[in-house]
Amino acid sequence: MTRQGSSTSEREYATLVAELRAMEEDVAASRAIAREAATPHLDFHHHVPAAPHGERIAVAGGATIVIRAVEPADRAQLAAGFQHLSAMTRLRTLREPARGLTPHQLDALTDVDHVEREVLVAFDAATGEGIGLGRYARDPDRPERAELACTVADAWQRRGVATALIVRIAAGARAAGIEQFVAHTVVGDEPGRRLLARVADRIVERRDGGVVELSARPRQS
Repeated sequence: MTRQGSSTSEREYATLVAELRAMEEDVAASRAIAREAATPHLDFHHHVPAAPHGERIAVAGGATIVIRAVEPADRAQLAAGFQHLSAMTRLRTLREPARGLTPHQLDALTDVDHVEREVLVAFDAATGEGIGLGRYARDPDRPERAELACTVADAWQRRGVATALIVRIAAGARAAGIEQFVAHTVVGDEPGRRLLARVADRIVERRDGGVVELSARPRQS
């Protein structure tokens, strides 16, 4: 095996190990939550977010969500929301183990110009709780390309939230002149591929170690 091939295999192995560790962490967290739920306690510090404003959308299960462009005031809720994601969802979002978002990552999510970069956030209409975000970021070296990404809180996955976000993000990217979408996933993240397929055609895959780069042309609506 060549040195490059060995390096690729090592990176893929490291990604698989990270996924297994994320699964173990999620199992441990679920057990801790179950134990806590069995112990009566009072919460004197529960904060109820303000009613969200934006586009209201019905999703599976009879719930309603609200989607709007990100605002600087969303920074704290984004930081807290990311920490409450499962370890697996955090891994699939950043493609590396992480407990929280760095200040630089939070800057990139909240300081956007809505042309070169756009971020949409989703809220539970009933509680005002942040439940997901979708974004695109134009490639400065190839301005016709943009990376798309979407993250949804675990309890809201498979309910149509990610689809609502990605459809609107893709529409905004097309309006900004984007001609090619790029998405990055970890090996085995089939939901990520299916999500891109909702807004793009002829997906091309390039695999590098444990990361898969998907590129495709936007589907014209």
